Amino acid sequence: MSLQHTPEAQDEFPSKEQTSVERYSKSSDAIAIESANTPERLILESLLEDLEDREKIMRRVQAVEDIKQAPTHKRREKIKLWADRLEVHPRTVTRLLERVEQEGLASLVRFTRIDAGEQRGSKQWQGKSVAEWTDFILTTYKRGNKNGRRMSRSQTFNQVKGHAVDELGLAKDKGEYPSIGFVYSVLNPLVEKKKPKKNLGQGPGIVIKTIDKDNVQEDIVVERSNQVWQIDHTKLDNLLVDADDNVVGCVWITSVIDSYSSCIMGYYLSFMSAGSHEVALALRHAILPKQYGAEYELQKEWEVCGLPEYIVTDRAKEFNSGHFRRVAMELGFKLRLRLHKEQGGIVERLFRGIKDEFSSLLPGYKGGTIKERPENAEKYACMMYEEYDRKLVRFFVDNHNQHLYPRIKNQTSLNRWWNGLPGGEPRRIEDDRKLDVCLMKGKEKTVHQHGCIVFENLIYGAGFKRDENGYQYNDKSINFLDKYDGKVTIRYDPSNIVKVLVYTLEQDGQPSRYLGVIRSRDLKESRLSLREWKEREKQIRKLTSCTSILALLFKGLKI
Repeated sequence: MSLQHTPEAQDEFPSKEQTSVERYSKSSDAIAIESANTPERLILESLLEDLEDREKIMRRVQAVEDIKQAPTHKRREKIKLWADRLEVHPRTVTRLLERVEQEGLASLVRFTRIDAGEQRGSKQWQGKSVAEWTDFILTTYKRGNKNGRRMSRSQTFNQVKGHAVDELGLAKDKGEYPSIGFVYSVLNPLVEKKKPKKNLGQGPGIVIKTIDKDNVQEDIVVERSNQVWQIDHTKLDNLLVDADDNVVGCVWITSVIDSYSSCIMGYYLSFMSAGSHEVALALRHAILPKQYGAEYELQKEWEVCGLPEYIVTDRAKEFNSGHFRRVAMELGFKLRLRLHKEQGGIVERLFRGIKDEFSSLLPGYKGGTIKERPENAEKYACMMYEEYDRKLVRFFVDNHNQHLYPRIKNQTSLNRWWNGLPGGEPRRIEDDRKLDVCLMKGKEKTVHQHGCIVFENLIYGAGFKRDENGYQYNDKSINFLDKYDGKVTIRYDPSNIVKVLVYTLEQDGQPSRYLGVIRSRDLKESRLSLREWKEREKQIRKLTSCTSILALLFKGLKI
């Protein structure tokens, strides 16, 4: 009895009434079993058990027999034809033919792969074997879920991708490293509970539509920490006072926030509306590691730092200035503008959080609008700039960065930032001198005797030291300005003027050259802001004025 059923015999594949299963009735099955060889006998015996399996197997039998009998030049066409009818890939049909040649028709009964349940890789993968990639995935996931951190499977894939592209140099879109599906299949046994729905905020779900200075649009898919930072500023709602309890107004904050984790990377406060220099100082603060003294009373550390790949802002003029473009060129990140204002929602949420969870709870709160303004707001203003700054740092470090990330369960913003870093470490700047472009640039200064410079009525020098008794002296061996003839420029950070940086002048189109760091002779502190010094200077003038008046009075009495 022949098993031939060719597709040429009919225009369409036989319906259930015409299937080969029915043609092999119970009576004909017995005859076929007796006349068939051993592999065919195994097939037909299995066909008698389940009607649905019979149909599947007989279709495969038809396919194999028809393709085998086809001329060589039509074989590829037949494979494609049967692949469409069986609703499989042509390669699957080719494997069926190879299996029949090696094992006989009995092999068509098997519906599952021999290696089912094992992790299978791709021949295109480079750099590591399947076992090594699997071990790397498991190690990364377990490391990311230690010490209270929570790393998701999507974040693990981002780590695999970063390792493959950045460290192994593999191609990004050519299948040379494990796919996200493979990563999920490896980690599924370790995940106790499958999430009922997809978290839209994970990995590829964050897309920022941007435009560059040439009006070229770009959709940035945010997949890792420190990939995209957003910068913006606003005026805070607390009235501050000076040392004499006079109200001096509210401060502006320029904040830097990571789009992947929502962590506050850095900030800068100023009483004037922010310009390009304030933006650069906030960026410098975000890039550098942060250390604060005991006076800040921090419970956690401000761990976030590193270099970004993109800076995304609105269209304000300070973000399009020549100074800020130079900062971007020196530090090697790309500047992009938001295509739609809604893309800056992450920064607006931060400002709303500062208002609701910080500003509104402190004295001197005046509200953001006239309706919100409480009565006698000026009466309750009692905080100076330095105290306000310390409280704001505590809010960022101990509160905001420790919030649960809104779209991932049991993972804080800080955890997400760590888990989203390729290789587990932020990319740091190689030479700190490159950050000097972010500092405030002072006017030309004359180098006086003994290599001294006067800045803000303070004397600075490179050779000032104190002996064991606390007496100050000038060490000429380390004073690089001792014999310097001419003028220099200085750069400084307004938040700490104890030390300033010295540069040569720019001449004949040549950039200035870094000379070194000089320290204030009269300041014993390790940290003092420019604003604190100006307040102290004001008090000194008052005290000096009172002393002079008293001296004149005593002099008059003697007369």
